[in-house]
Amino acid sequence: MMSRYTLNRITHTFITLNFLSIVVYAAWSMTSCTQQAKTGLCPETRYTDSVIKTQYDSIFIDPDKSYARLSAAQERIGGDSIDFCRLHLYKALSRVVVGDWKLVDSLQRTVWRYCESAPMSNALRGLRALYWNHNAVTLLNCFGNRDSAILCFNNAYRELMLAGEKEREELIPVCINLADAYRLNGDASNSSRFYRRALAIADSLNNSDENMSIYCGLGQVYSEISNFREANAYFDRAKDMAEHDTTGRIDTYGRYHLFVSRGNNYYFQKSYDKALSEFRRAEELANMLGSREARFVVEVNIGEVMLLMGNTDSAAARLGNAQKLLRLLPKDGSKSFYLNSLLGDLELSRNNLAAASWHLALASADSAYAGPRYLALHYERMQHYYSQRHDYGNAYHCLTRARHYLDSINNSAVRNQIAEIDMRYVQDTTKLHSNLIISQKDDHLKQLQIQIYILAIVVIFVVSATIIYILWRRRRRIEREMTLQNLIVTQRLANIRNRISPHFIFNVLNRELAANNEGINNLVRMLRKNLEMCDRYLVPLADELDFVDTYIDNERPALGKGFIYEKRIDPAIDPERVTVTAMMVQIFVENAVKHGLRALSGEKTLRISATASPSATTIMVENNGPARQATMGAFMNNTGTGMRVITQTLQLLNDRNHNKIDLHIDRRPSTSHEDEEWWVVSITIPHDFDFTPYGK
Repeated sequence: MMSRYTLNRITHTFITLNFLSIVVYAAWSMTSCTQQAKTGLCPETRYTDSVIKTQYDSIFIDPDKSYARLSAAQERIGGDSIDFCRLHLYKALSRVVVGDWKLVDSLQRTVWRYCESAPMSNALRGLRALYWNHNAVTLLNCFGNRDSAILCFNNAYRELMLAGEKEREELIPVCINLADAYRLNGDASNSSRFYRRALAIADSLNNSDENMSIYCGLGQVYSEISNFREANAYFDRAKDMAEHDTTGRIDTYGRYHLFVSRGNNYYFQKSYDKALSEFRRAEELANMLGSREARFVVEVNIGEVMLLMGNTDSAAARLGNAQKLLRLLPKDGSKSFYLNSLLGDLELSRNNLAAASWHLALASADSAYAGPRYLALHYERMQHYYSQRHDYGNAYHCLTRARHYLDSINNSAVRNQIAEIDMRYVQDTTKLHSNLIISQKDDHLKQLQIQIYILAIVVIFVVSATIIYILWRRRRRIEREMTLQNLIVTQRLANIRNRISPHFIFNVLNRELAANNEGINNLVRMLRKNLEMCDRYLVPLADELDFVDTYIDNERPALGKGFIYEKRIDPAIDPERVTVTAMMVQIFVENAVKHGLRALSGEKTLRISATASPSATTIMVENNGPARQATMGAFMNNTGTGMRVITQTLQLLNDRNHNKIDLHIDRRPSTSHEDEEWWVVSITIPHDFDFTPYGK
């Protein structure tokens, strides 16, 4: 079920991986203090450990206060040292919670400079492992960059392997983090391998503190590859440890995640009554945590299970609560997609097609944030919607898309099962105990290998049959697909071309009617040019720049006297012969004005340039607007309508060309003002680029 691969993946990442990162930090703190205590050299380390312990929970509850207290502790111990850098990493973690990425980067860089300059020792390797672990958690939690996070976790693992014997215990949480990262990346084999490695290390050190997390992680791995027998066994072990914990080592976050994961496991098995029971236990813990994120996940999961059980009134109440919580959470396309798709399903069960259409359309707008499993469920709901409207053409199209995603998921699950089984019986922890156990398992292993060969043959047959079927079907639907896709592109481009803000028109008219008619003339020219370009898909660069000039003329009075507009065209370029898609340059100019220059006081500069190389033409839009986080998000995440249409159109065109259009958005420091940054949009168009949206 896709909800478990989106919402719970995000929630578990923030809760479990952040929790595990703190475990690593705390463990390193204890090790460092123990080593120094034996030599009588640990007053600063003992003090640092006490500060870290008192701030253990408040970093996530009150990050600003924790930051201040950690800074005060640094002033007390003074100077660059391992303890000073440990506190630096905790300060960075508090900034991760509030989303201050610039300060997070600065703090992490300071720690790494110390790691590179200090003489190598076991204690320094511990700090380096701490840095890599923290960096990986930041990459995974905040940017979803799983590959880079896995690389950083592996760096932490290597540092610990090179450290002394006393540091080896810290391999347990690092292996768990690596296993979690591989699992989120869909690599069940490596995930299981590192969970088992953590279990082996814990057994060899007689340390069972992390066993519940390990068993829960293994349960998730096997549940996701549909090996429910193994999943149930590991989840039962984890639950038994949680219920019989008398030491308080398992905190509320760990218990919450355990019951959410067990509920997901029963959901996959379609045991909805058991799933509901587990989610209700998770709800009690979410209320204790006071986390809106945790409450949102529980409300949505309970609402979906109730909907599947036919209890639509209770499901509506739960999903309504989830809607309220979603408004209080940071914007997240995956959550919005999941919730709106469920609400559409709810309205379909009530035969309210208008409301269902609205929610399903909202979900479709965020479909880029969803993975294959939930996209399959979404297209099934869309198929039901079109069927109820008797639109059987679209219903069949949605059914085909749903089957495509389901086939992909099933094939991936089979591959993961084969890889996990192969890994499991190569590196099973039972082989570490006795050669006798290995000999007793030989016959069973041979049977499993035969099963693997059979599964491999089945997978090859299924994949081959699927490819043949797709090729056969492709000839029959290519013309219909081309017509449909061209219509979609045309409608999207028409929508963005015809979009002019009513507030913009009103403000210009209101201003210019009281002054002179030049502004009105500019506005009329802009409207006329916009209407002329409405039905044009491709335009010469000269027409595009002329439209931009008209737009700037209308905006110039609002931008003030400090506004400078520069346009530089390479003499080697003939603007009448260079082709671009309509509005390609204007969209970025409008973004620069709206999101950057309007909010800037003082000198404002907008620069448009076009340069030629032997193989391509490069168009650049530069402005010195303020580098706010919100602005960065608007550009990099493509949340604006214009940006989304442009990027989707370029992606569609690039799919049909060997040499691609390169769109790059970046910021760079100003050469004249230290505190000023420039936004730079660069569009590189190859000379031989074919702008035909679909192949002939």
